[in-house]
Amino acid sequence: MIVTIRVDDRLIHGQVALLWTKKLQADGIVVANDAAAANPTQQMTLKMAAPYNVKLTIKSVEDSVKLLNNPKAEKMRIFVLVNSIKDALRLVELLDGKGLTINIANAGRFDGEDISKKLTLTKTVLVSDSEMINLKKLIDSDNEVILQTLPDEQIRKASDLLKAHNK
Repeated sequence: MIVTIRVDDRLIHGQVALLWTKKLQADGIVVANDAAAANPTQQMTLKMAAPYNVKLTIKSVEDSVKLLNNPKAEKMRIFVLVNSIKDALRLVELLDGKGLTINIANAGRFDGEDISKKLTLTKTVLVSDSEMINLKKLIDSDNEVILQTLPDEQIRKASDLLKAHNK
């Protein structure tokens, strides 16, 4: 069972490994990222950053869907990590996901696009025009789309933040 999908441009780091995995009581992490799945060095780095007591799987977005649709996955509490809103949308669409929680925590800072041309939703979430389209599609899906960097922070609905920015 997917406990949450987190958009985090850093994938696994201290907040994810120590705080979120514990808060979600996850016994598995799936990194759904095409680049990481194809890069042995990045895979090694992610494995070193992952908690020792949590099973880590690194797959392409498409291969992650196959894994997440496996009946064995229903018995686990799986924390899914993607590094962009685009990949979160792609994953949700391929899963035909409904009733999921998508937490957009850190996005748009390291994608190579001009930061000055992005809408700042929070200090850690910057959205380009193309990612805005993807975000609106996620919001329109039958899923909960929130922005929350740390477990003890207030949960903010993505739709409310867009309304506040008249988007």
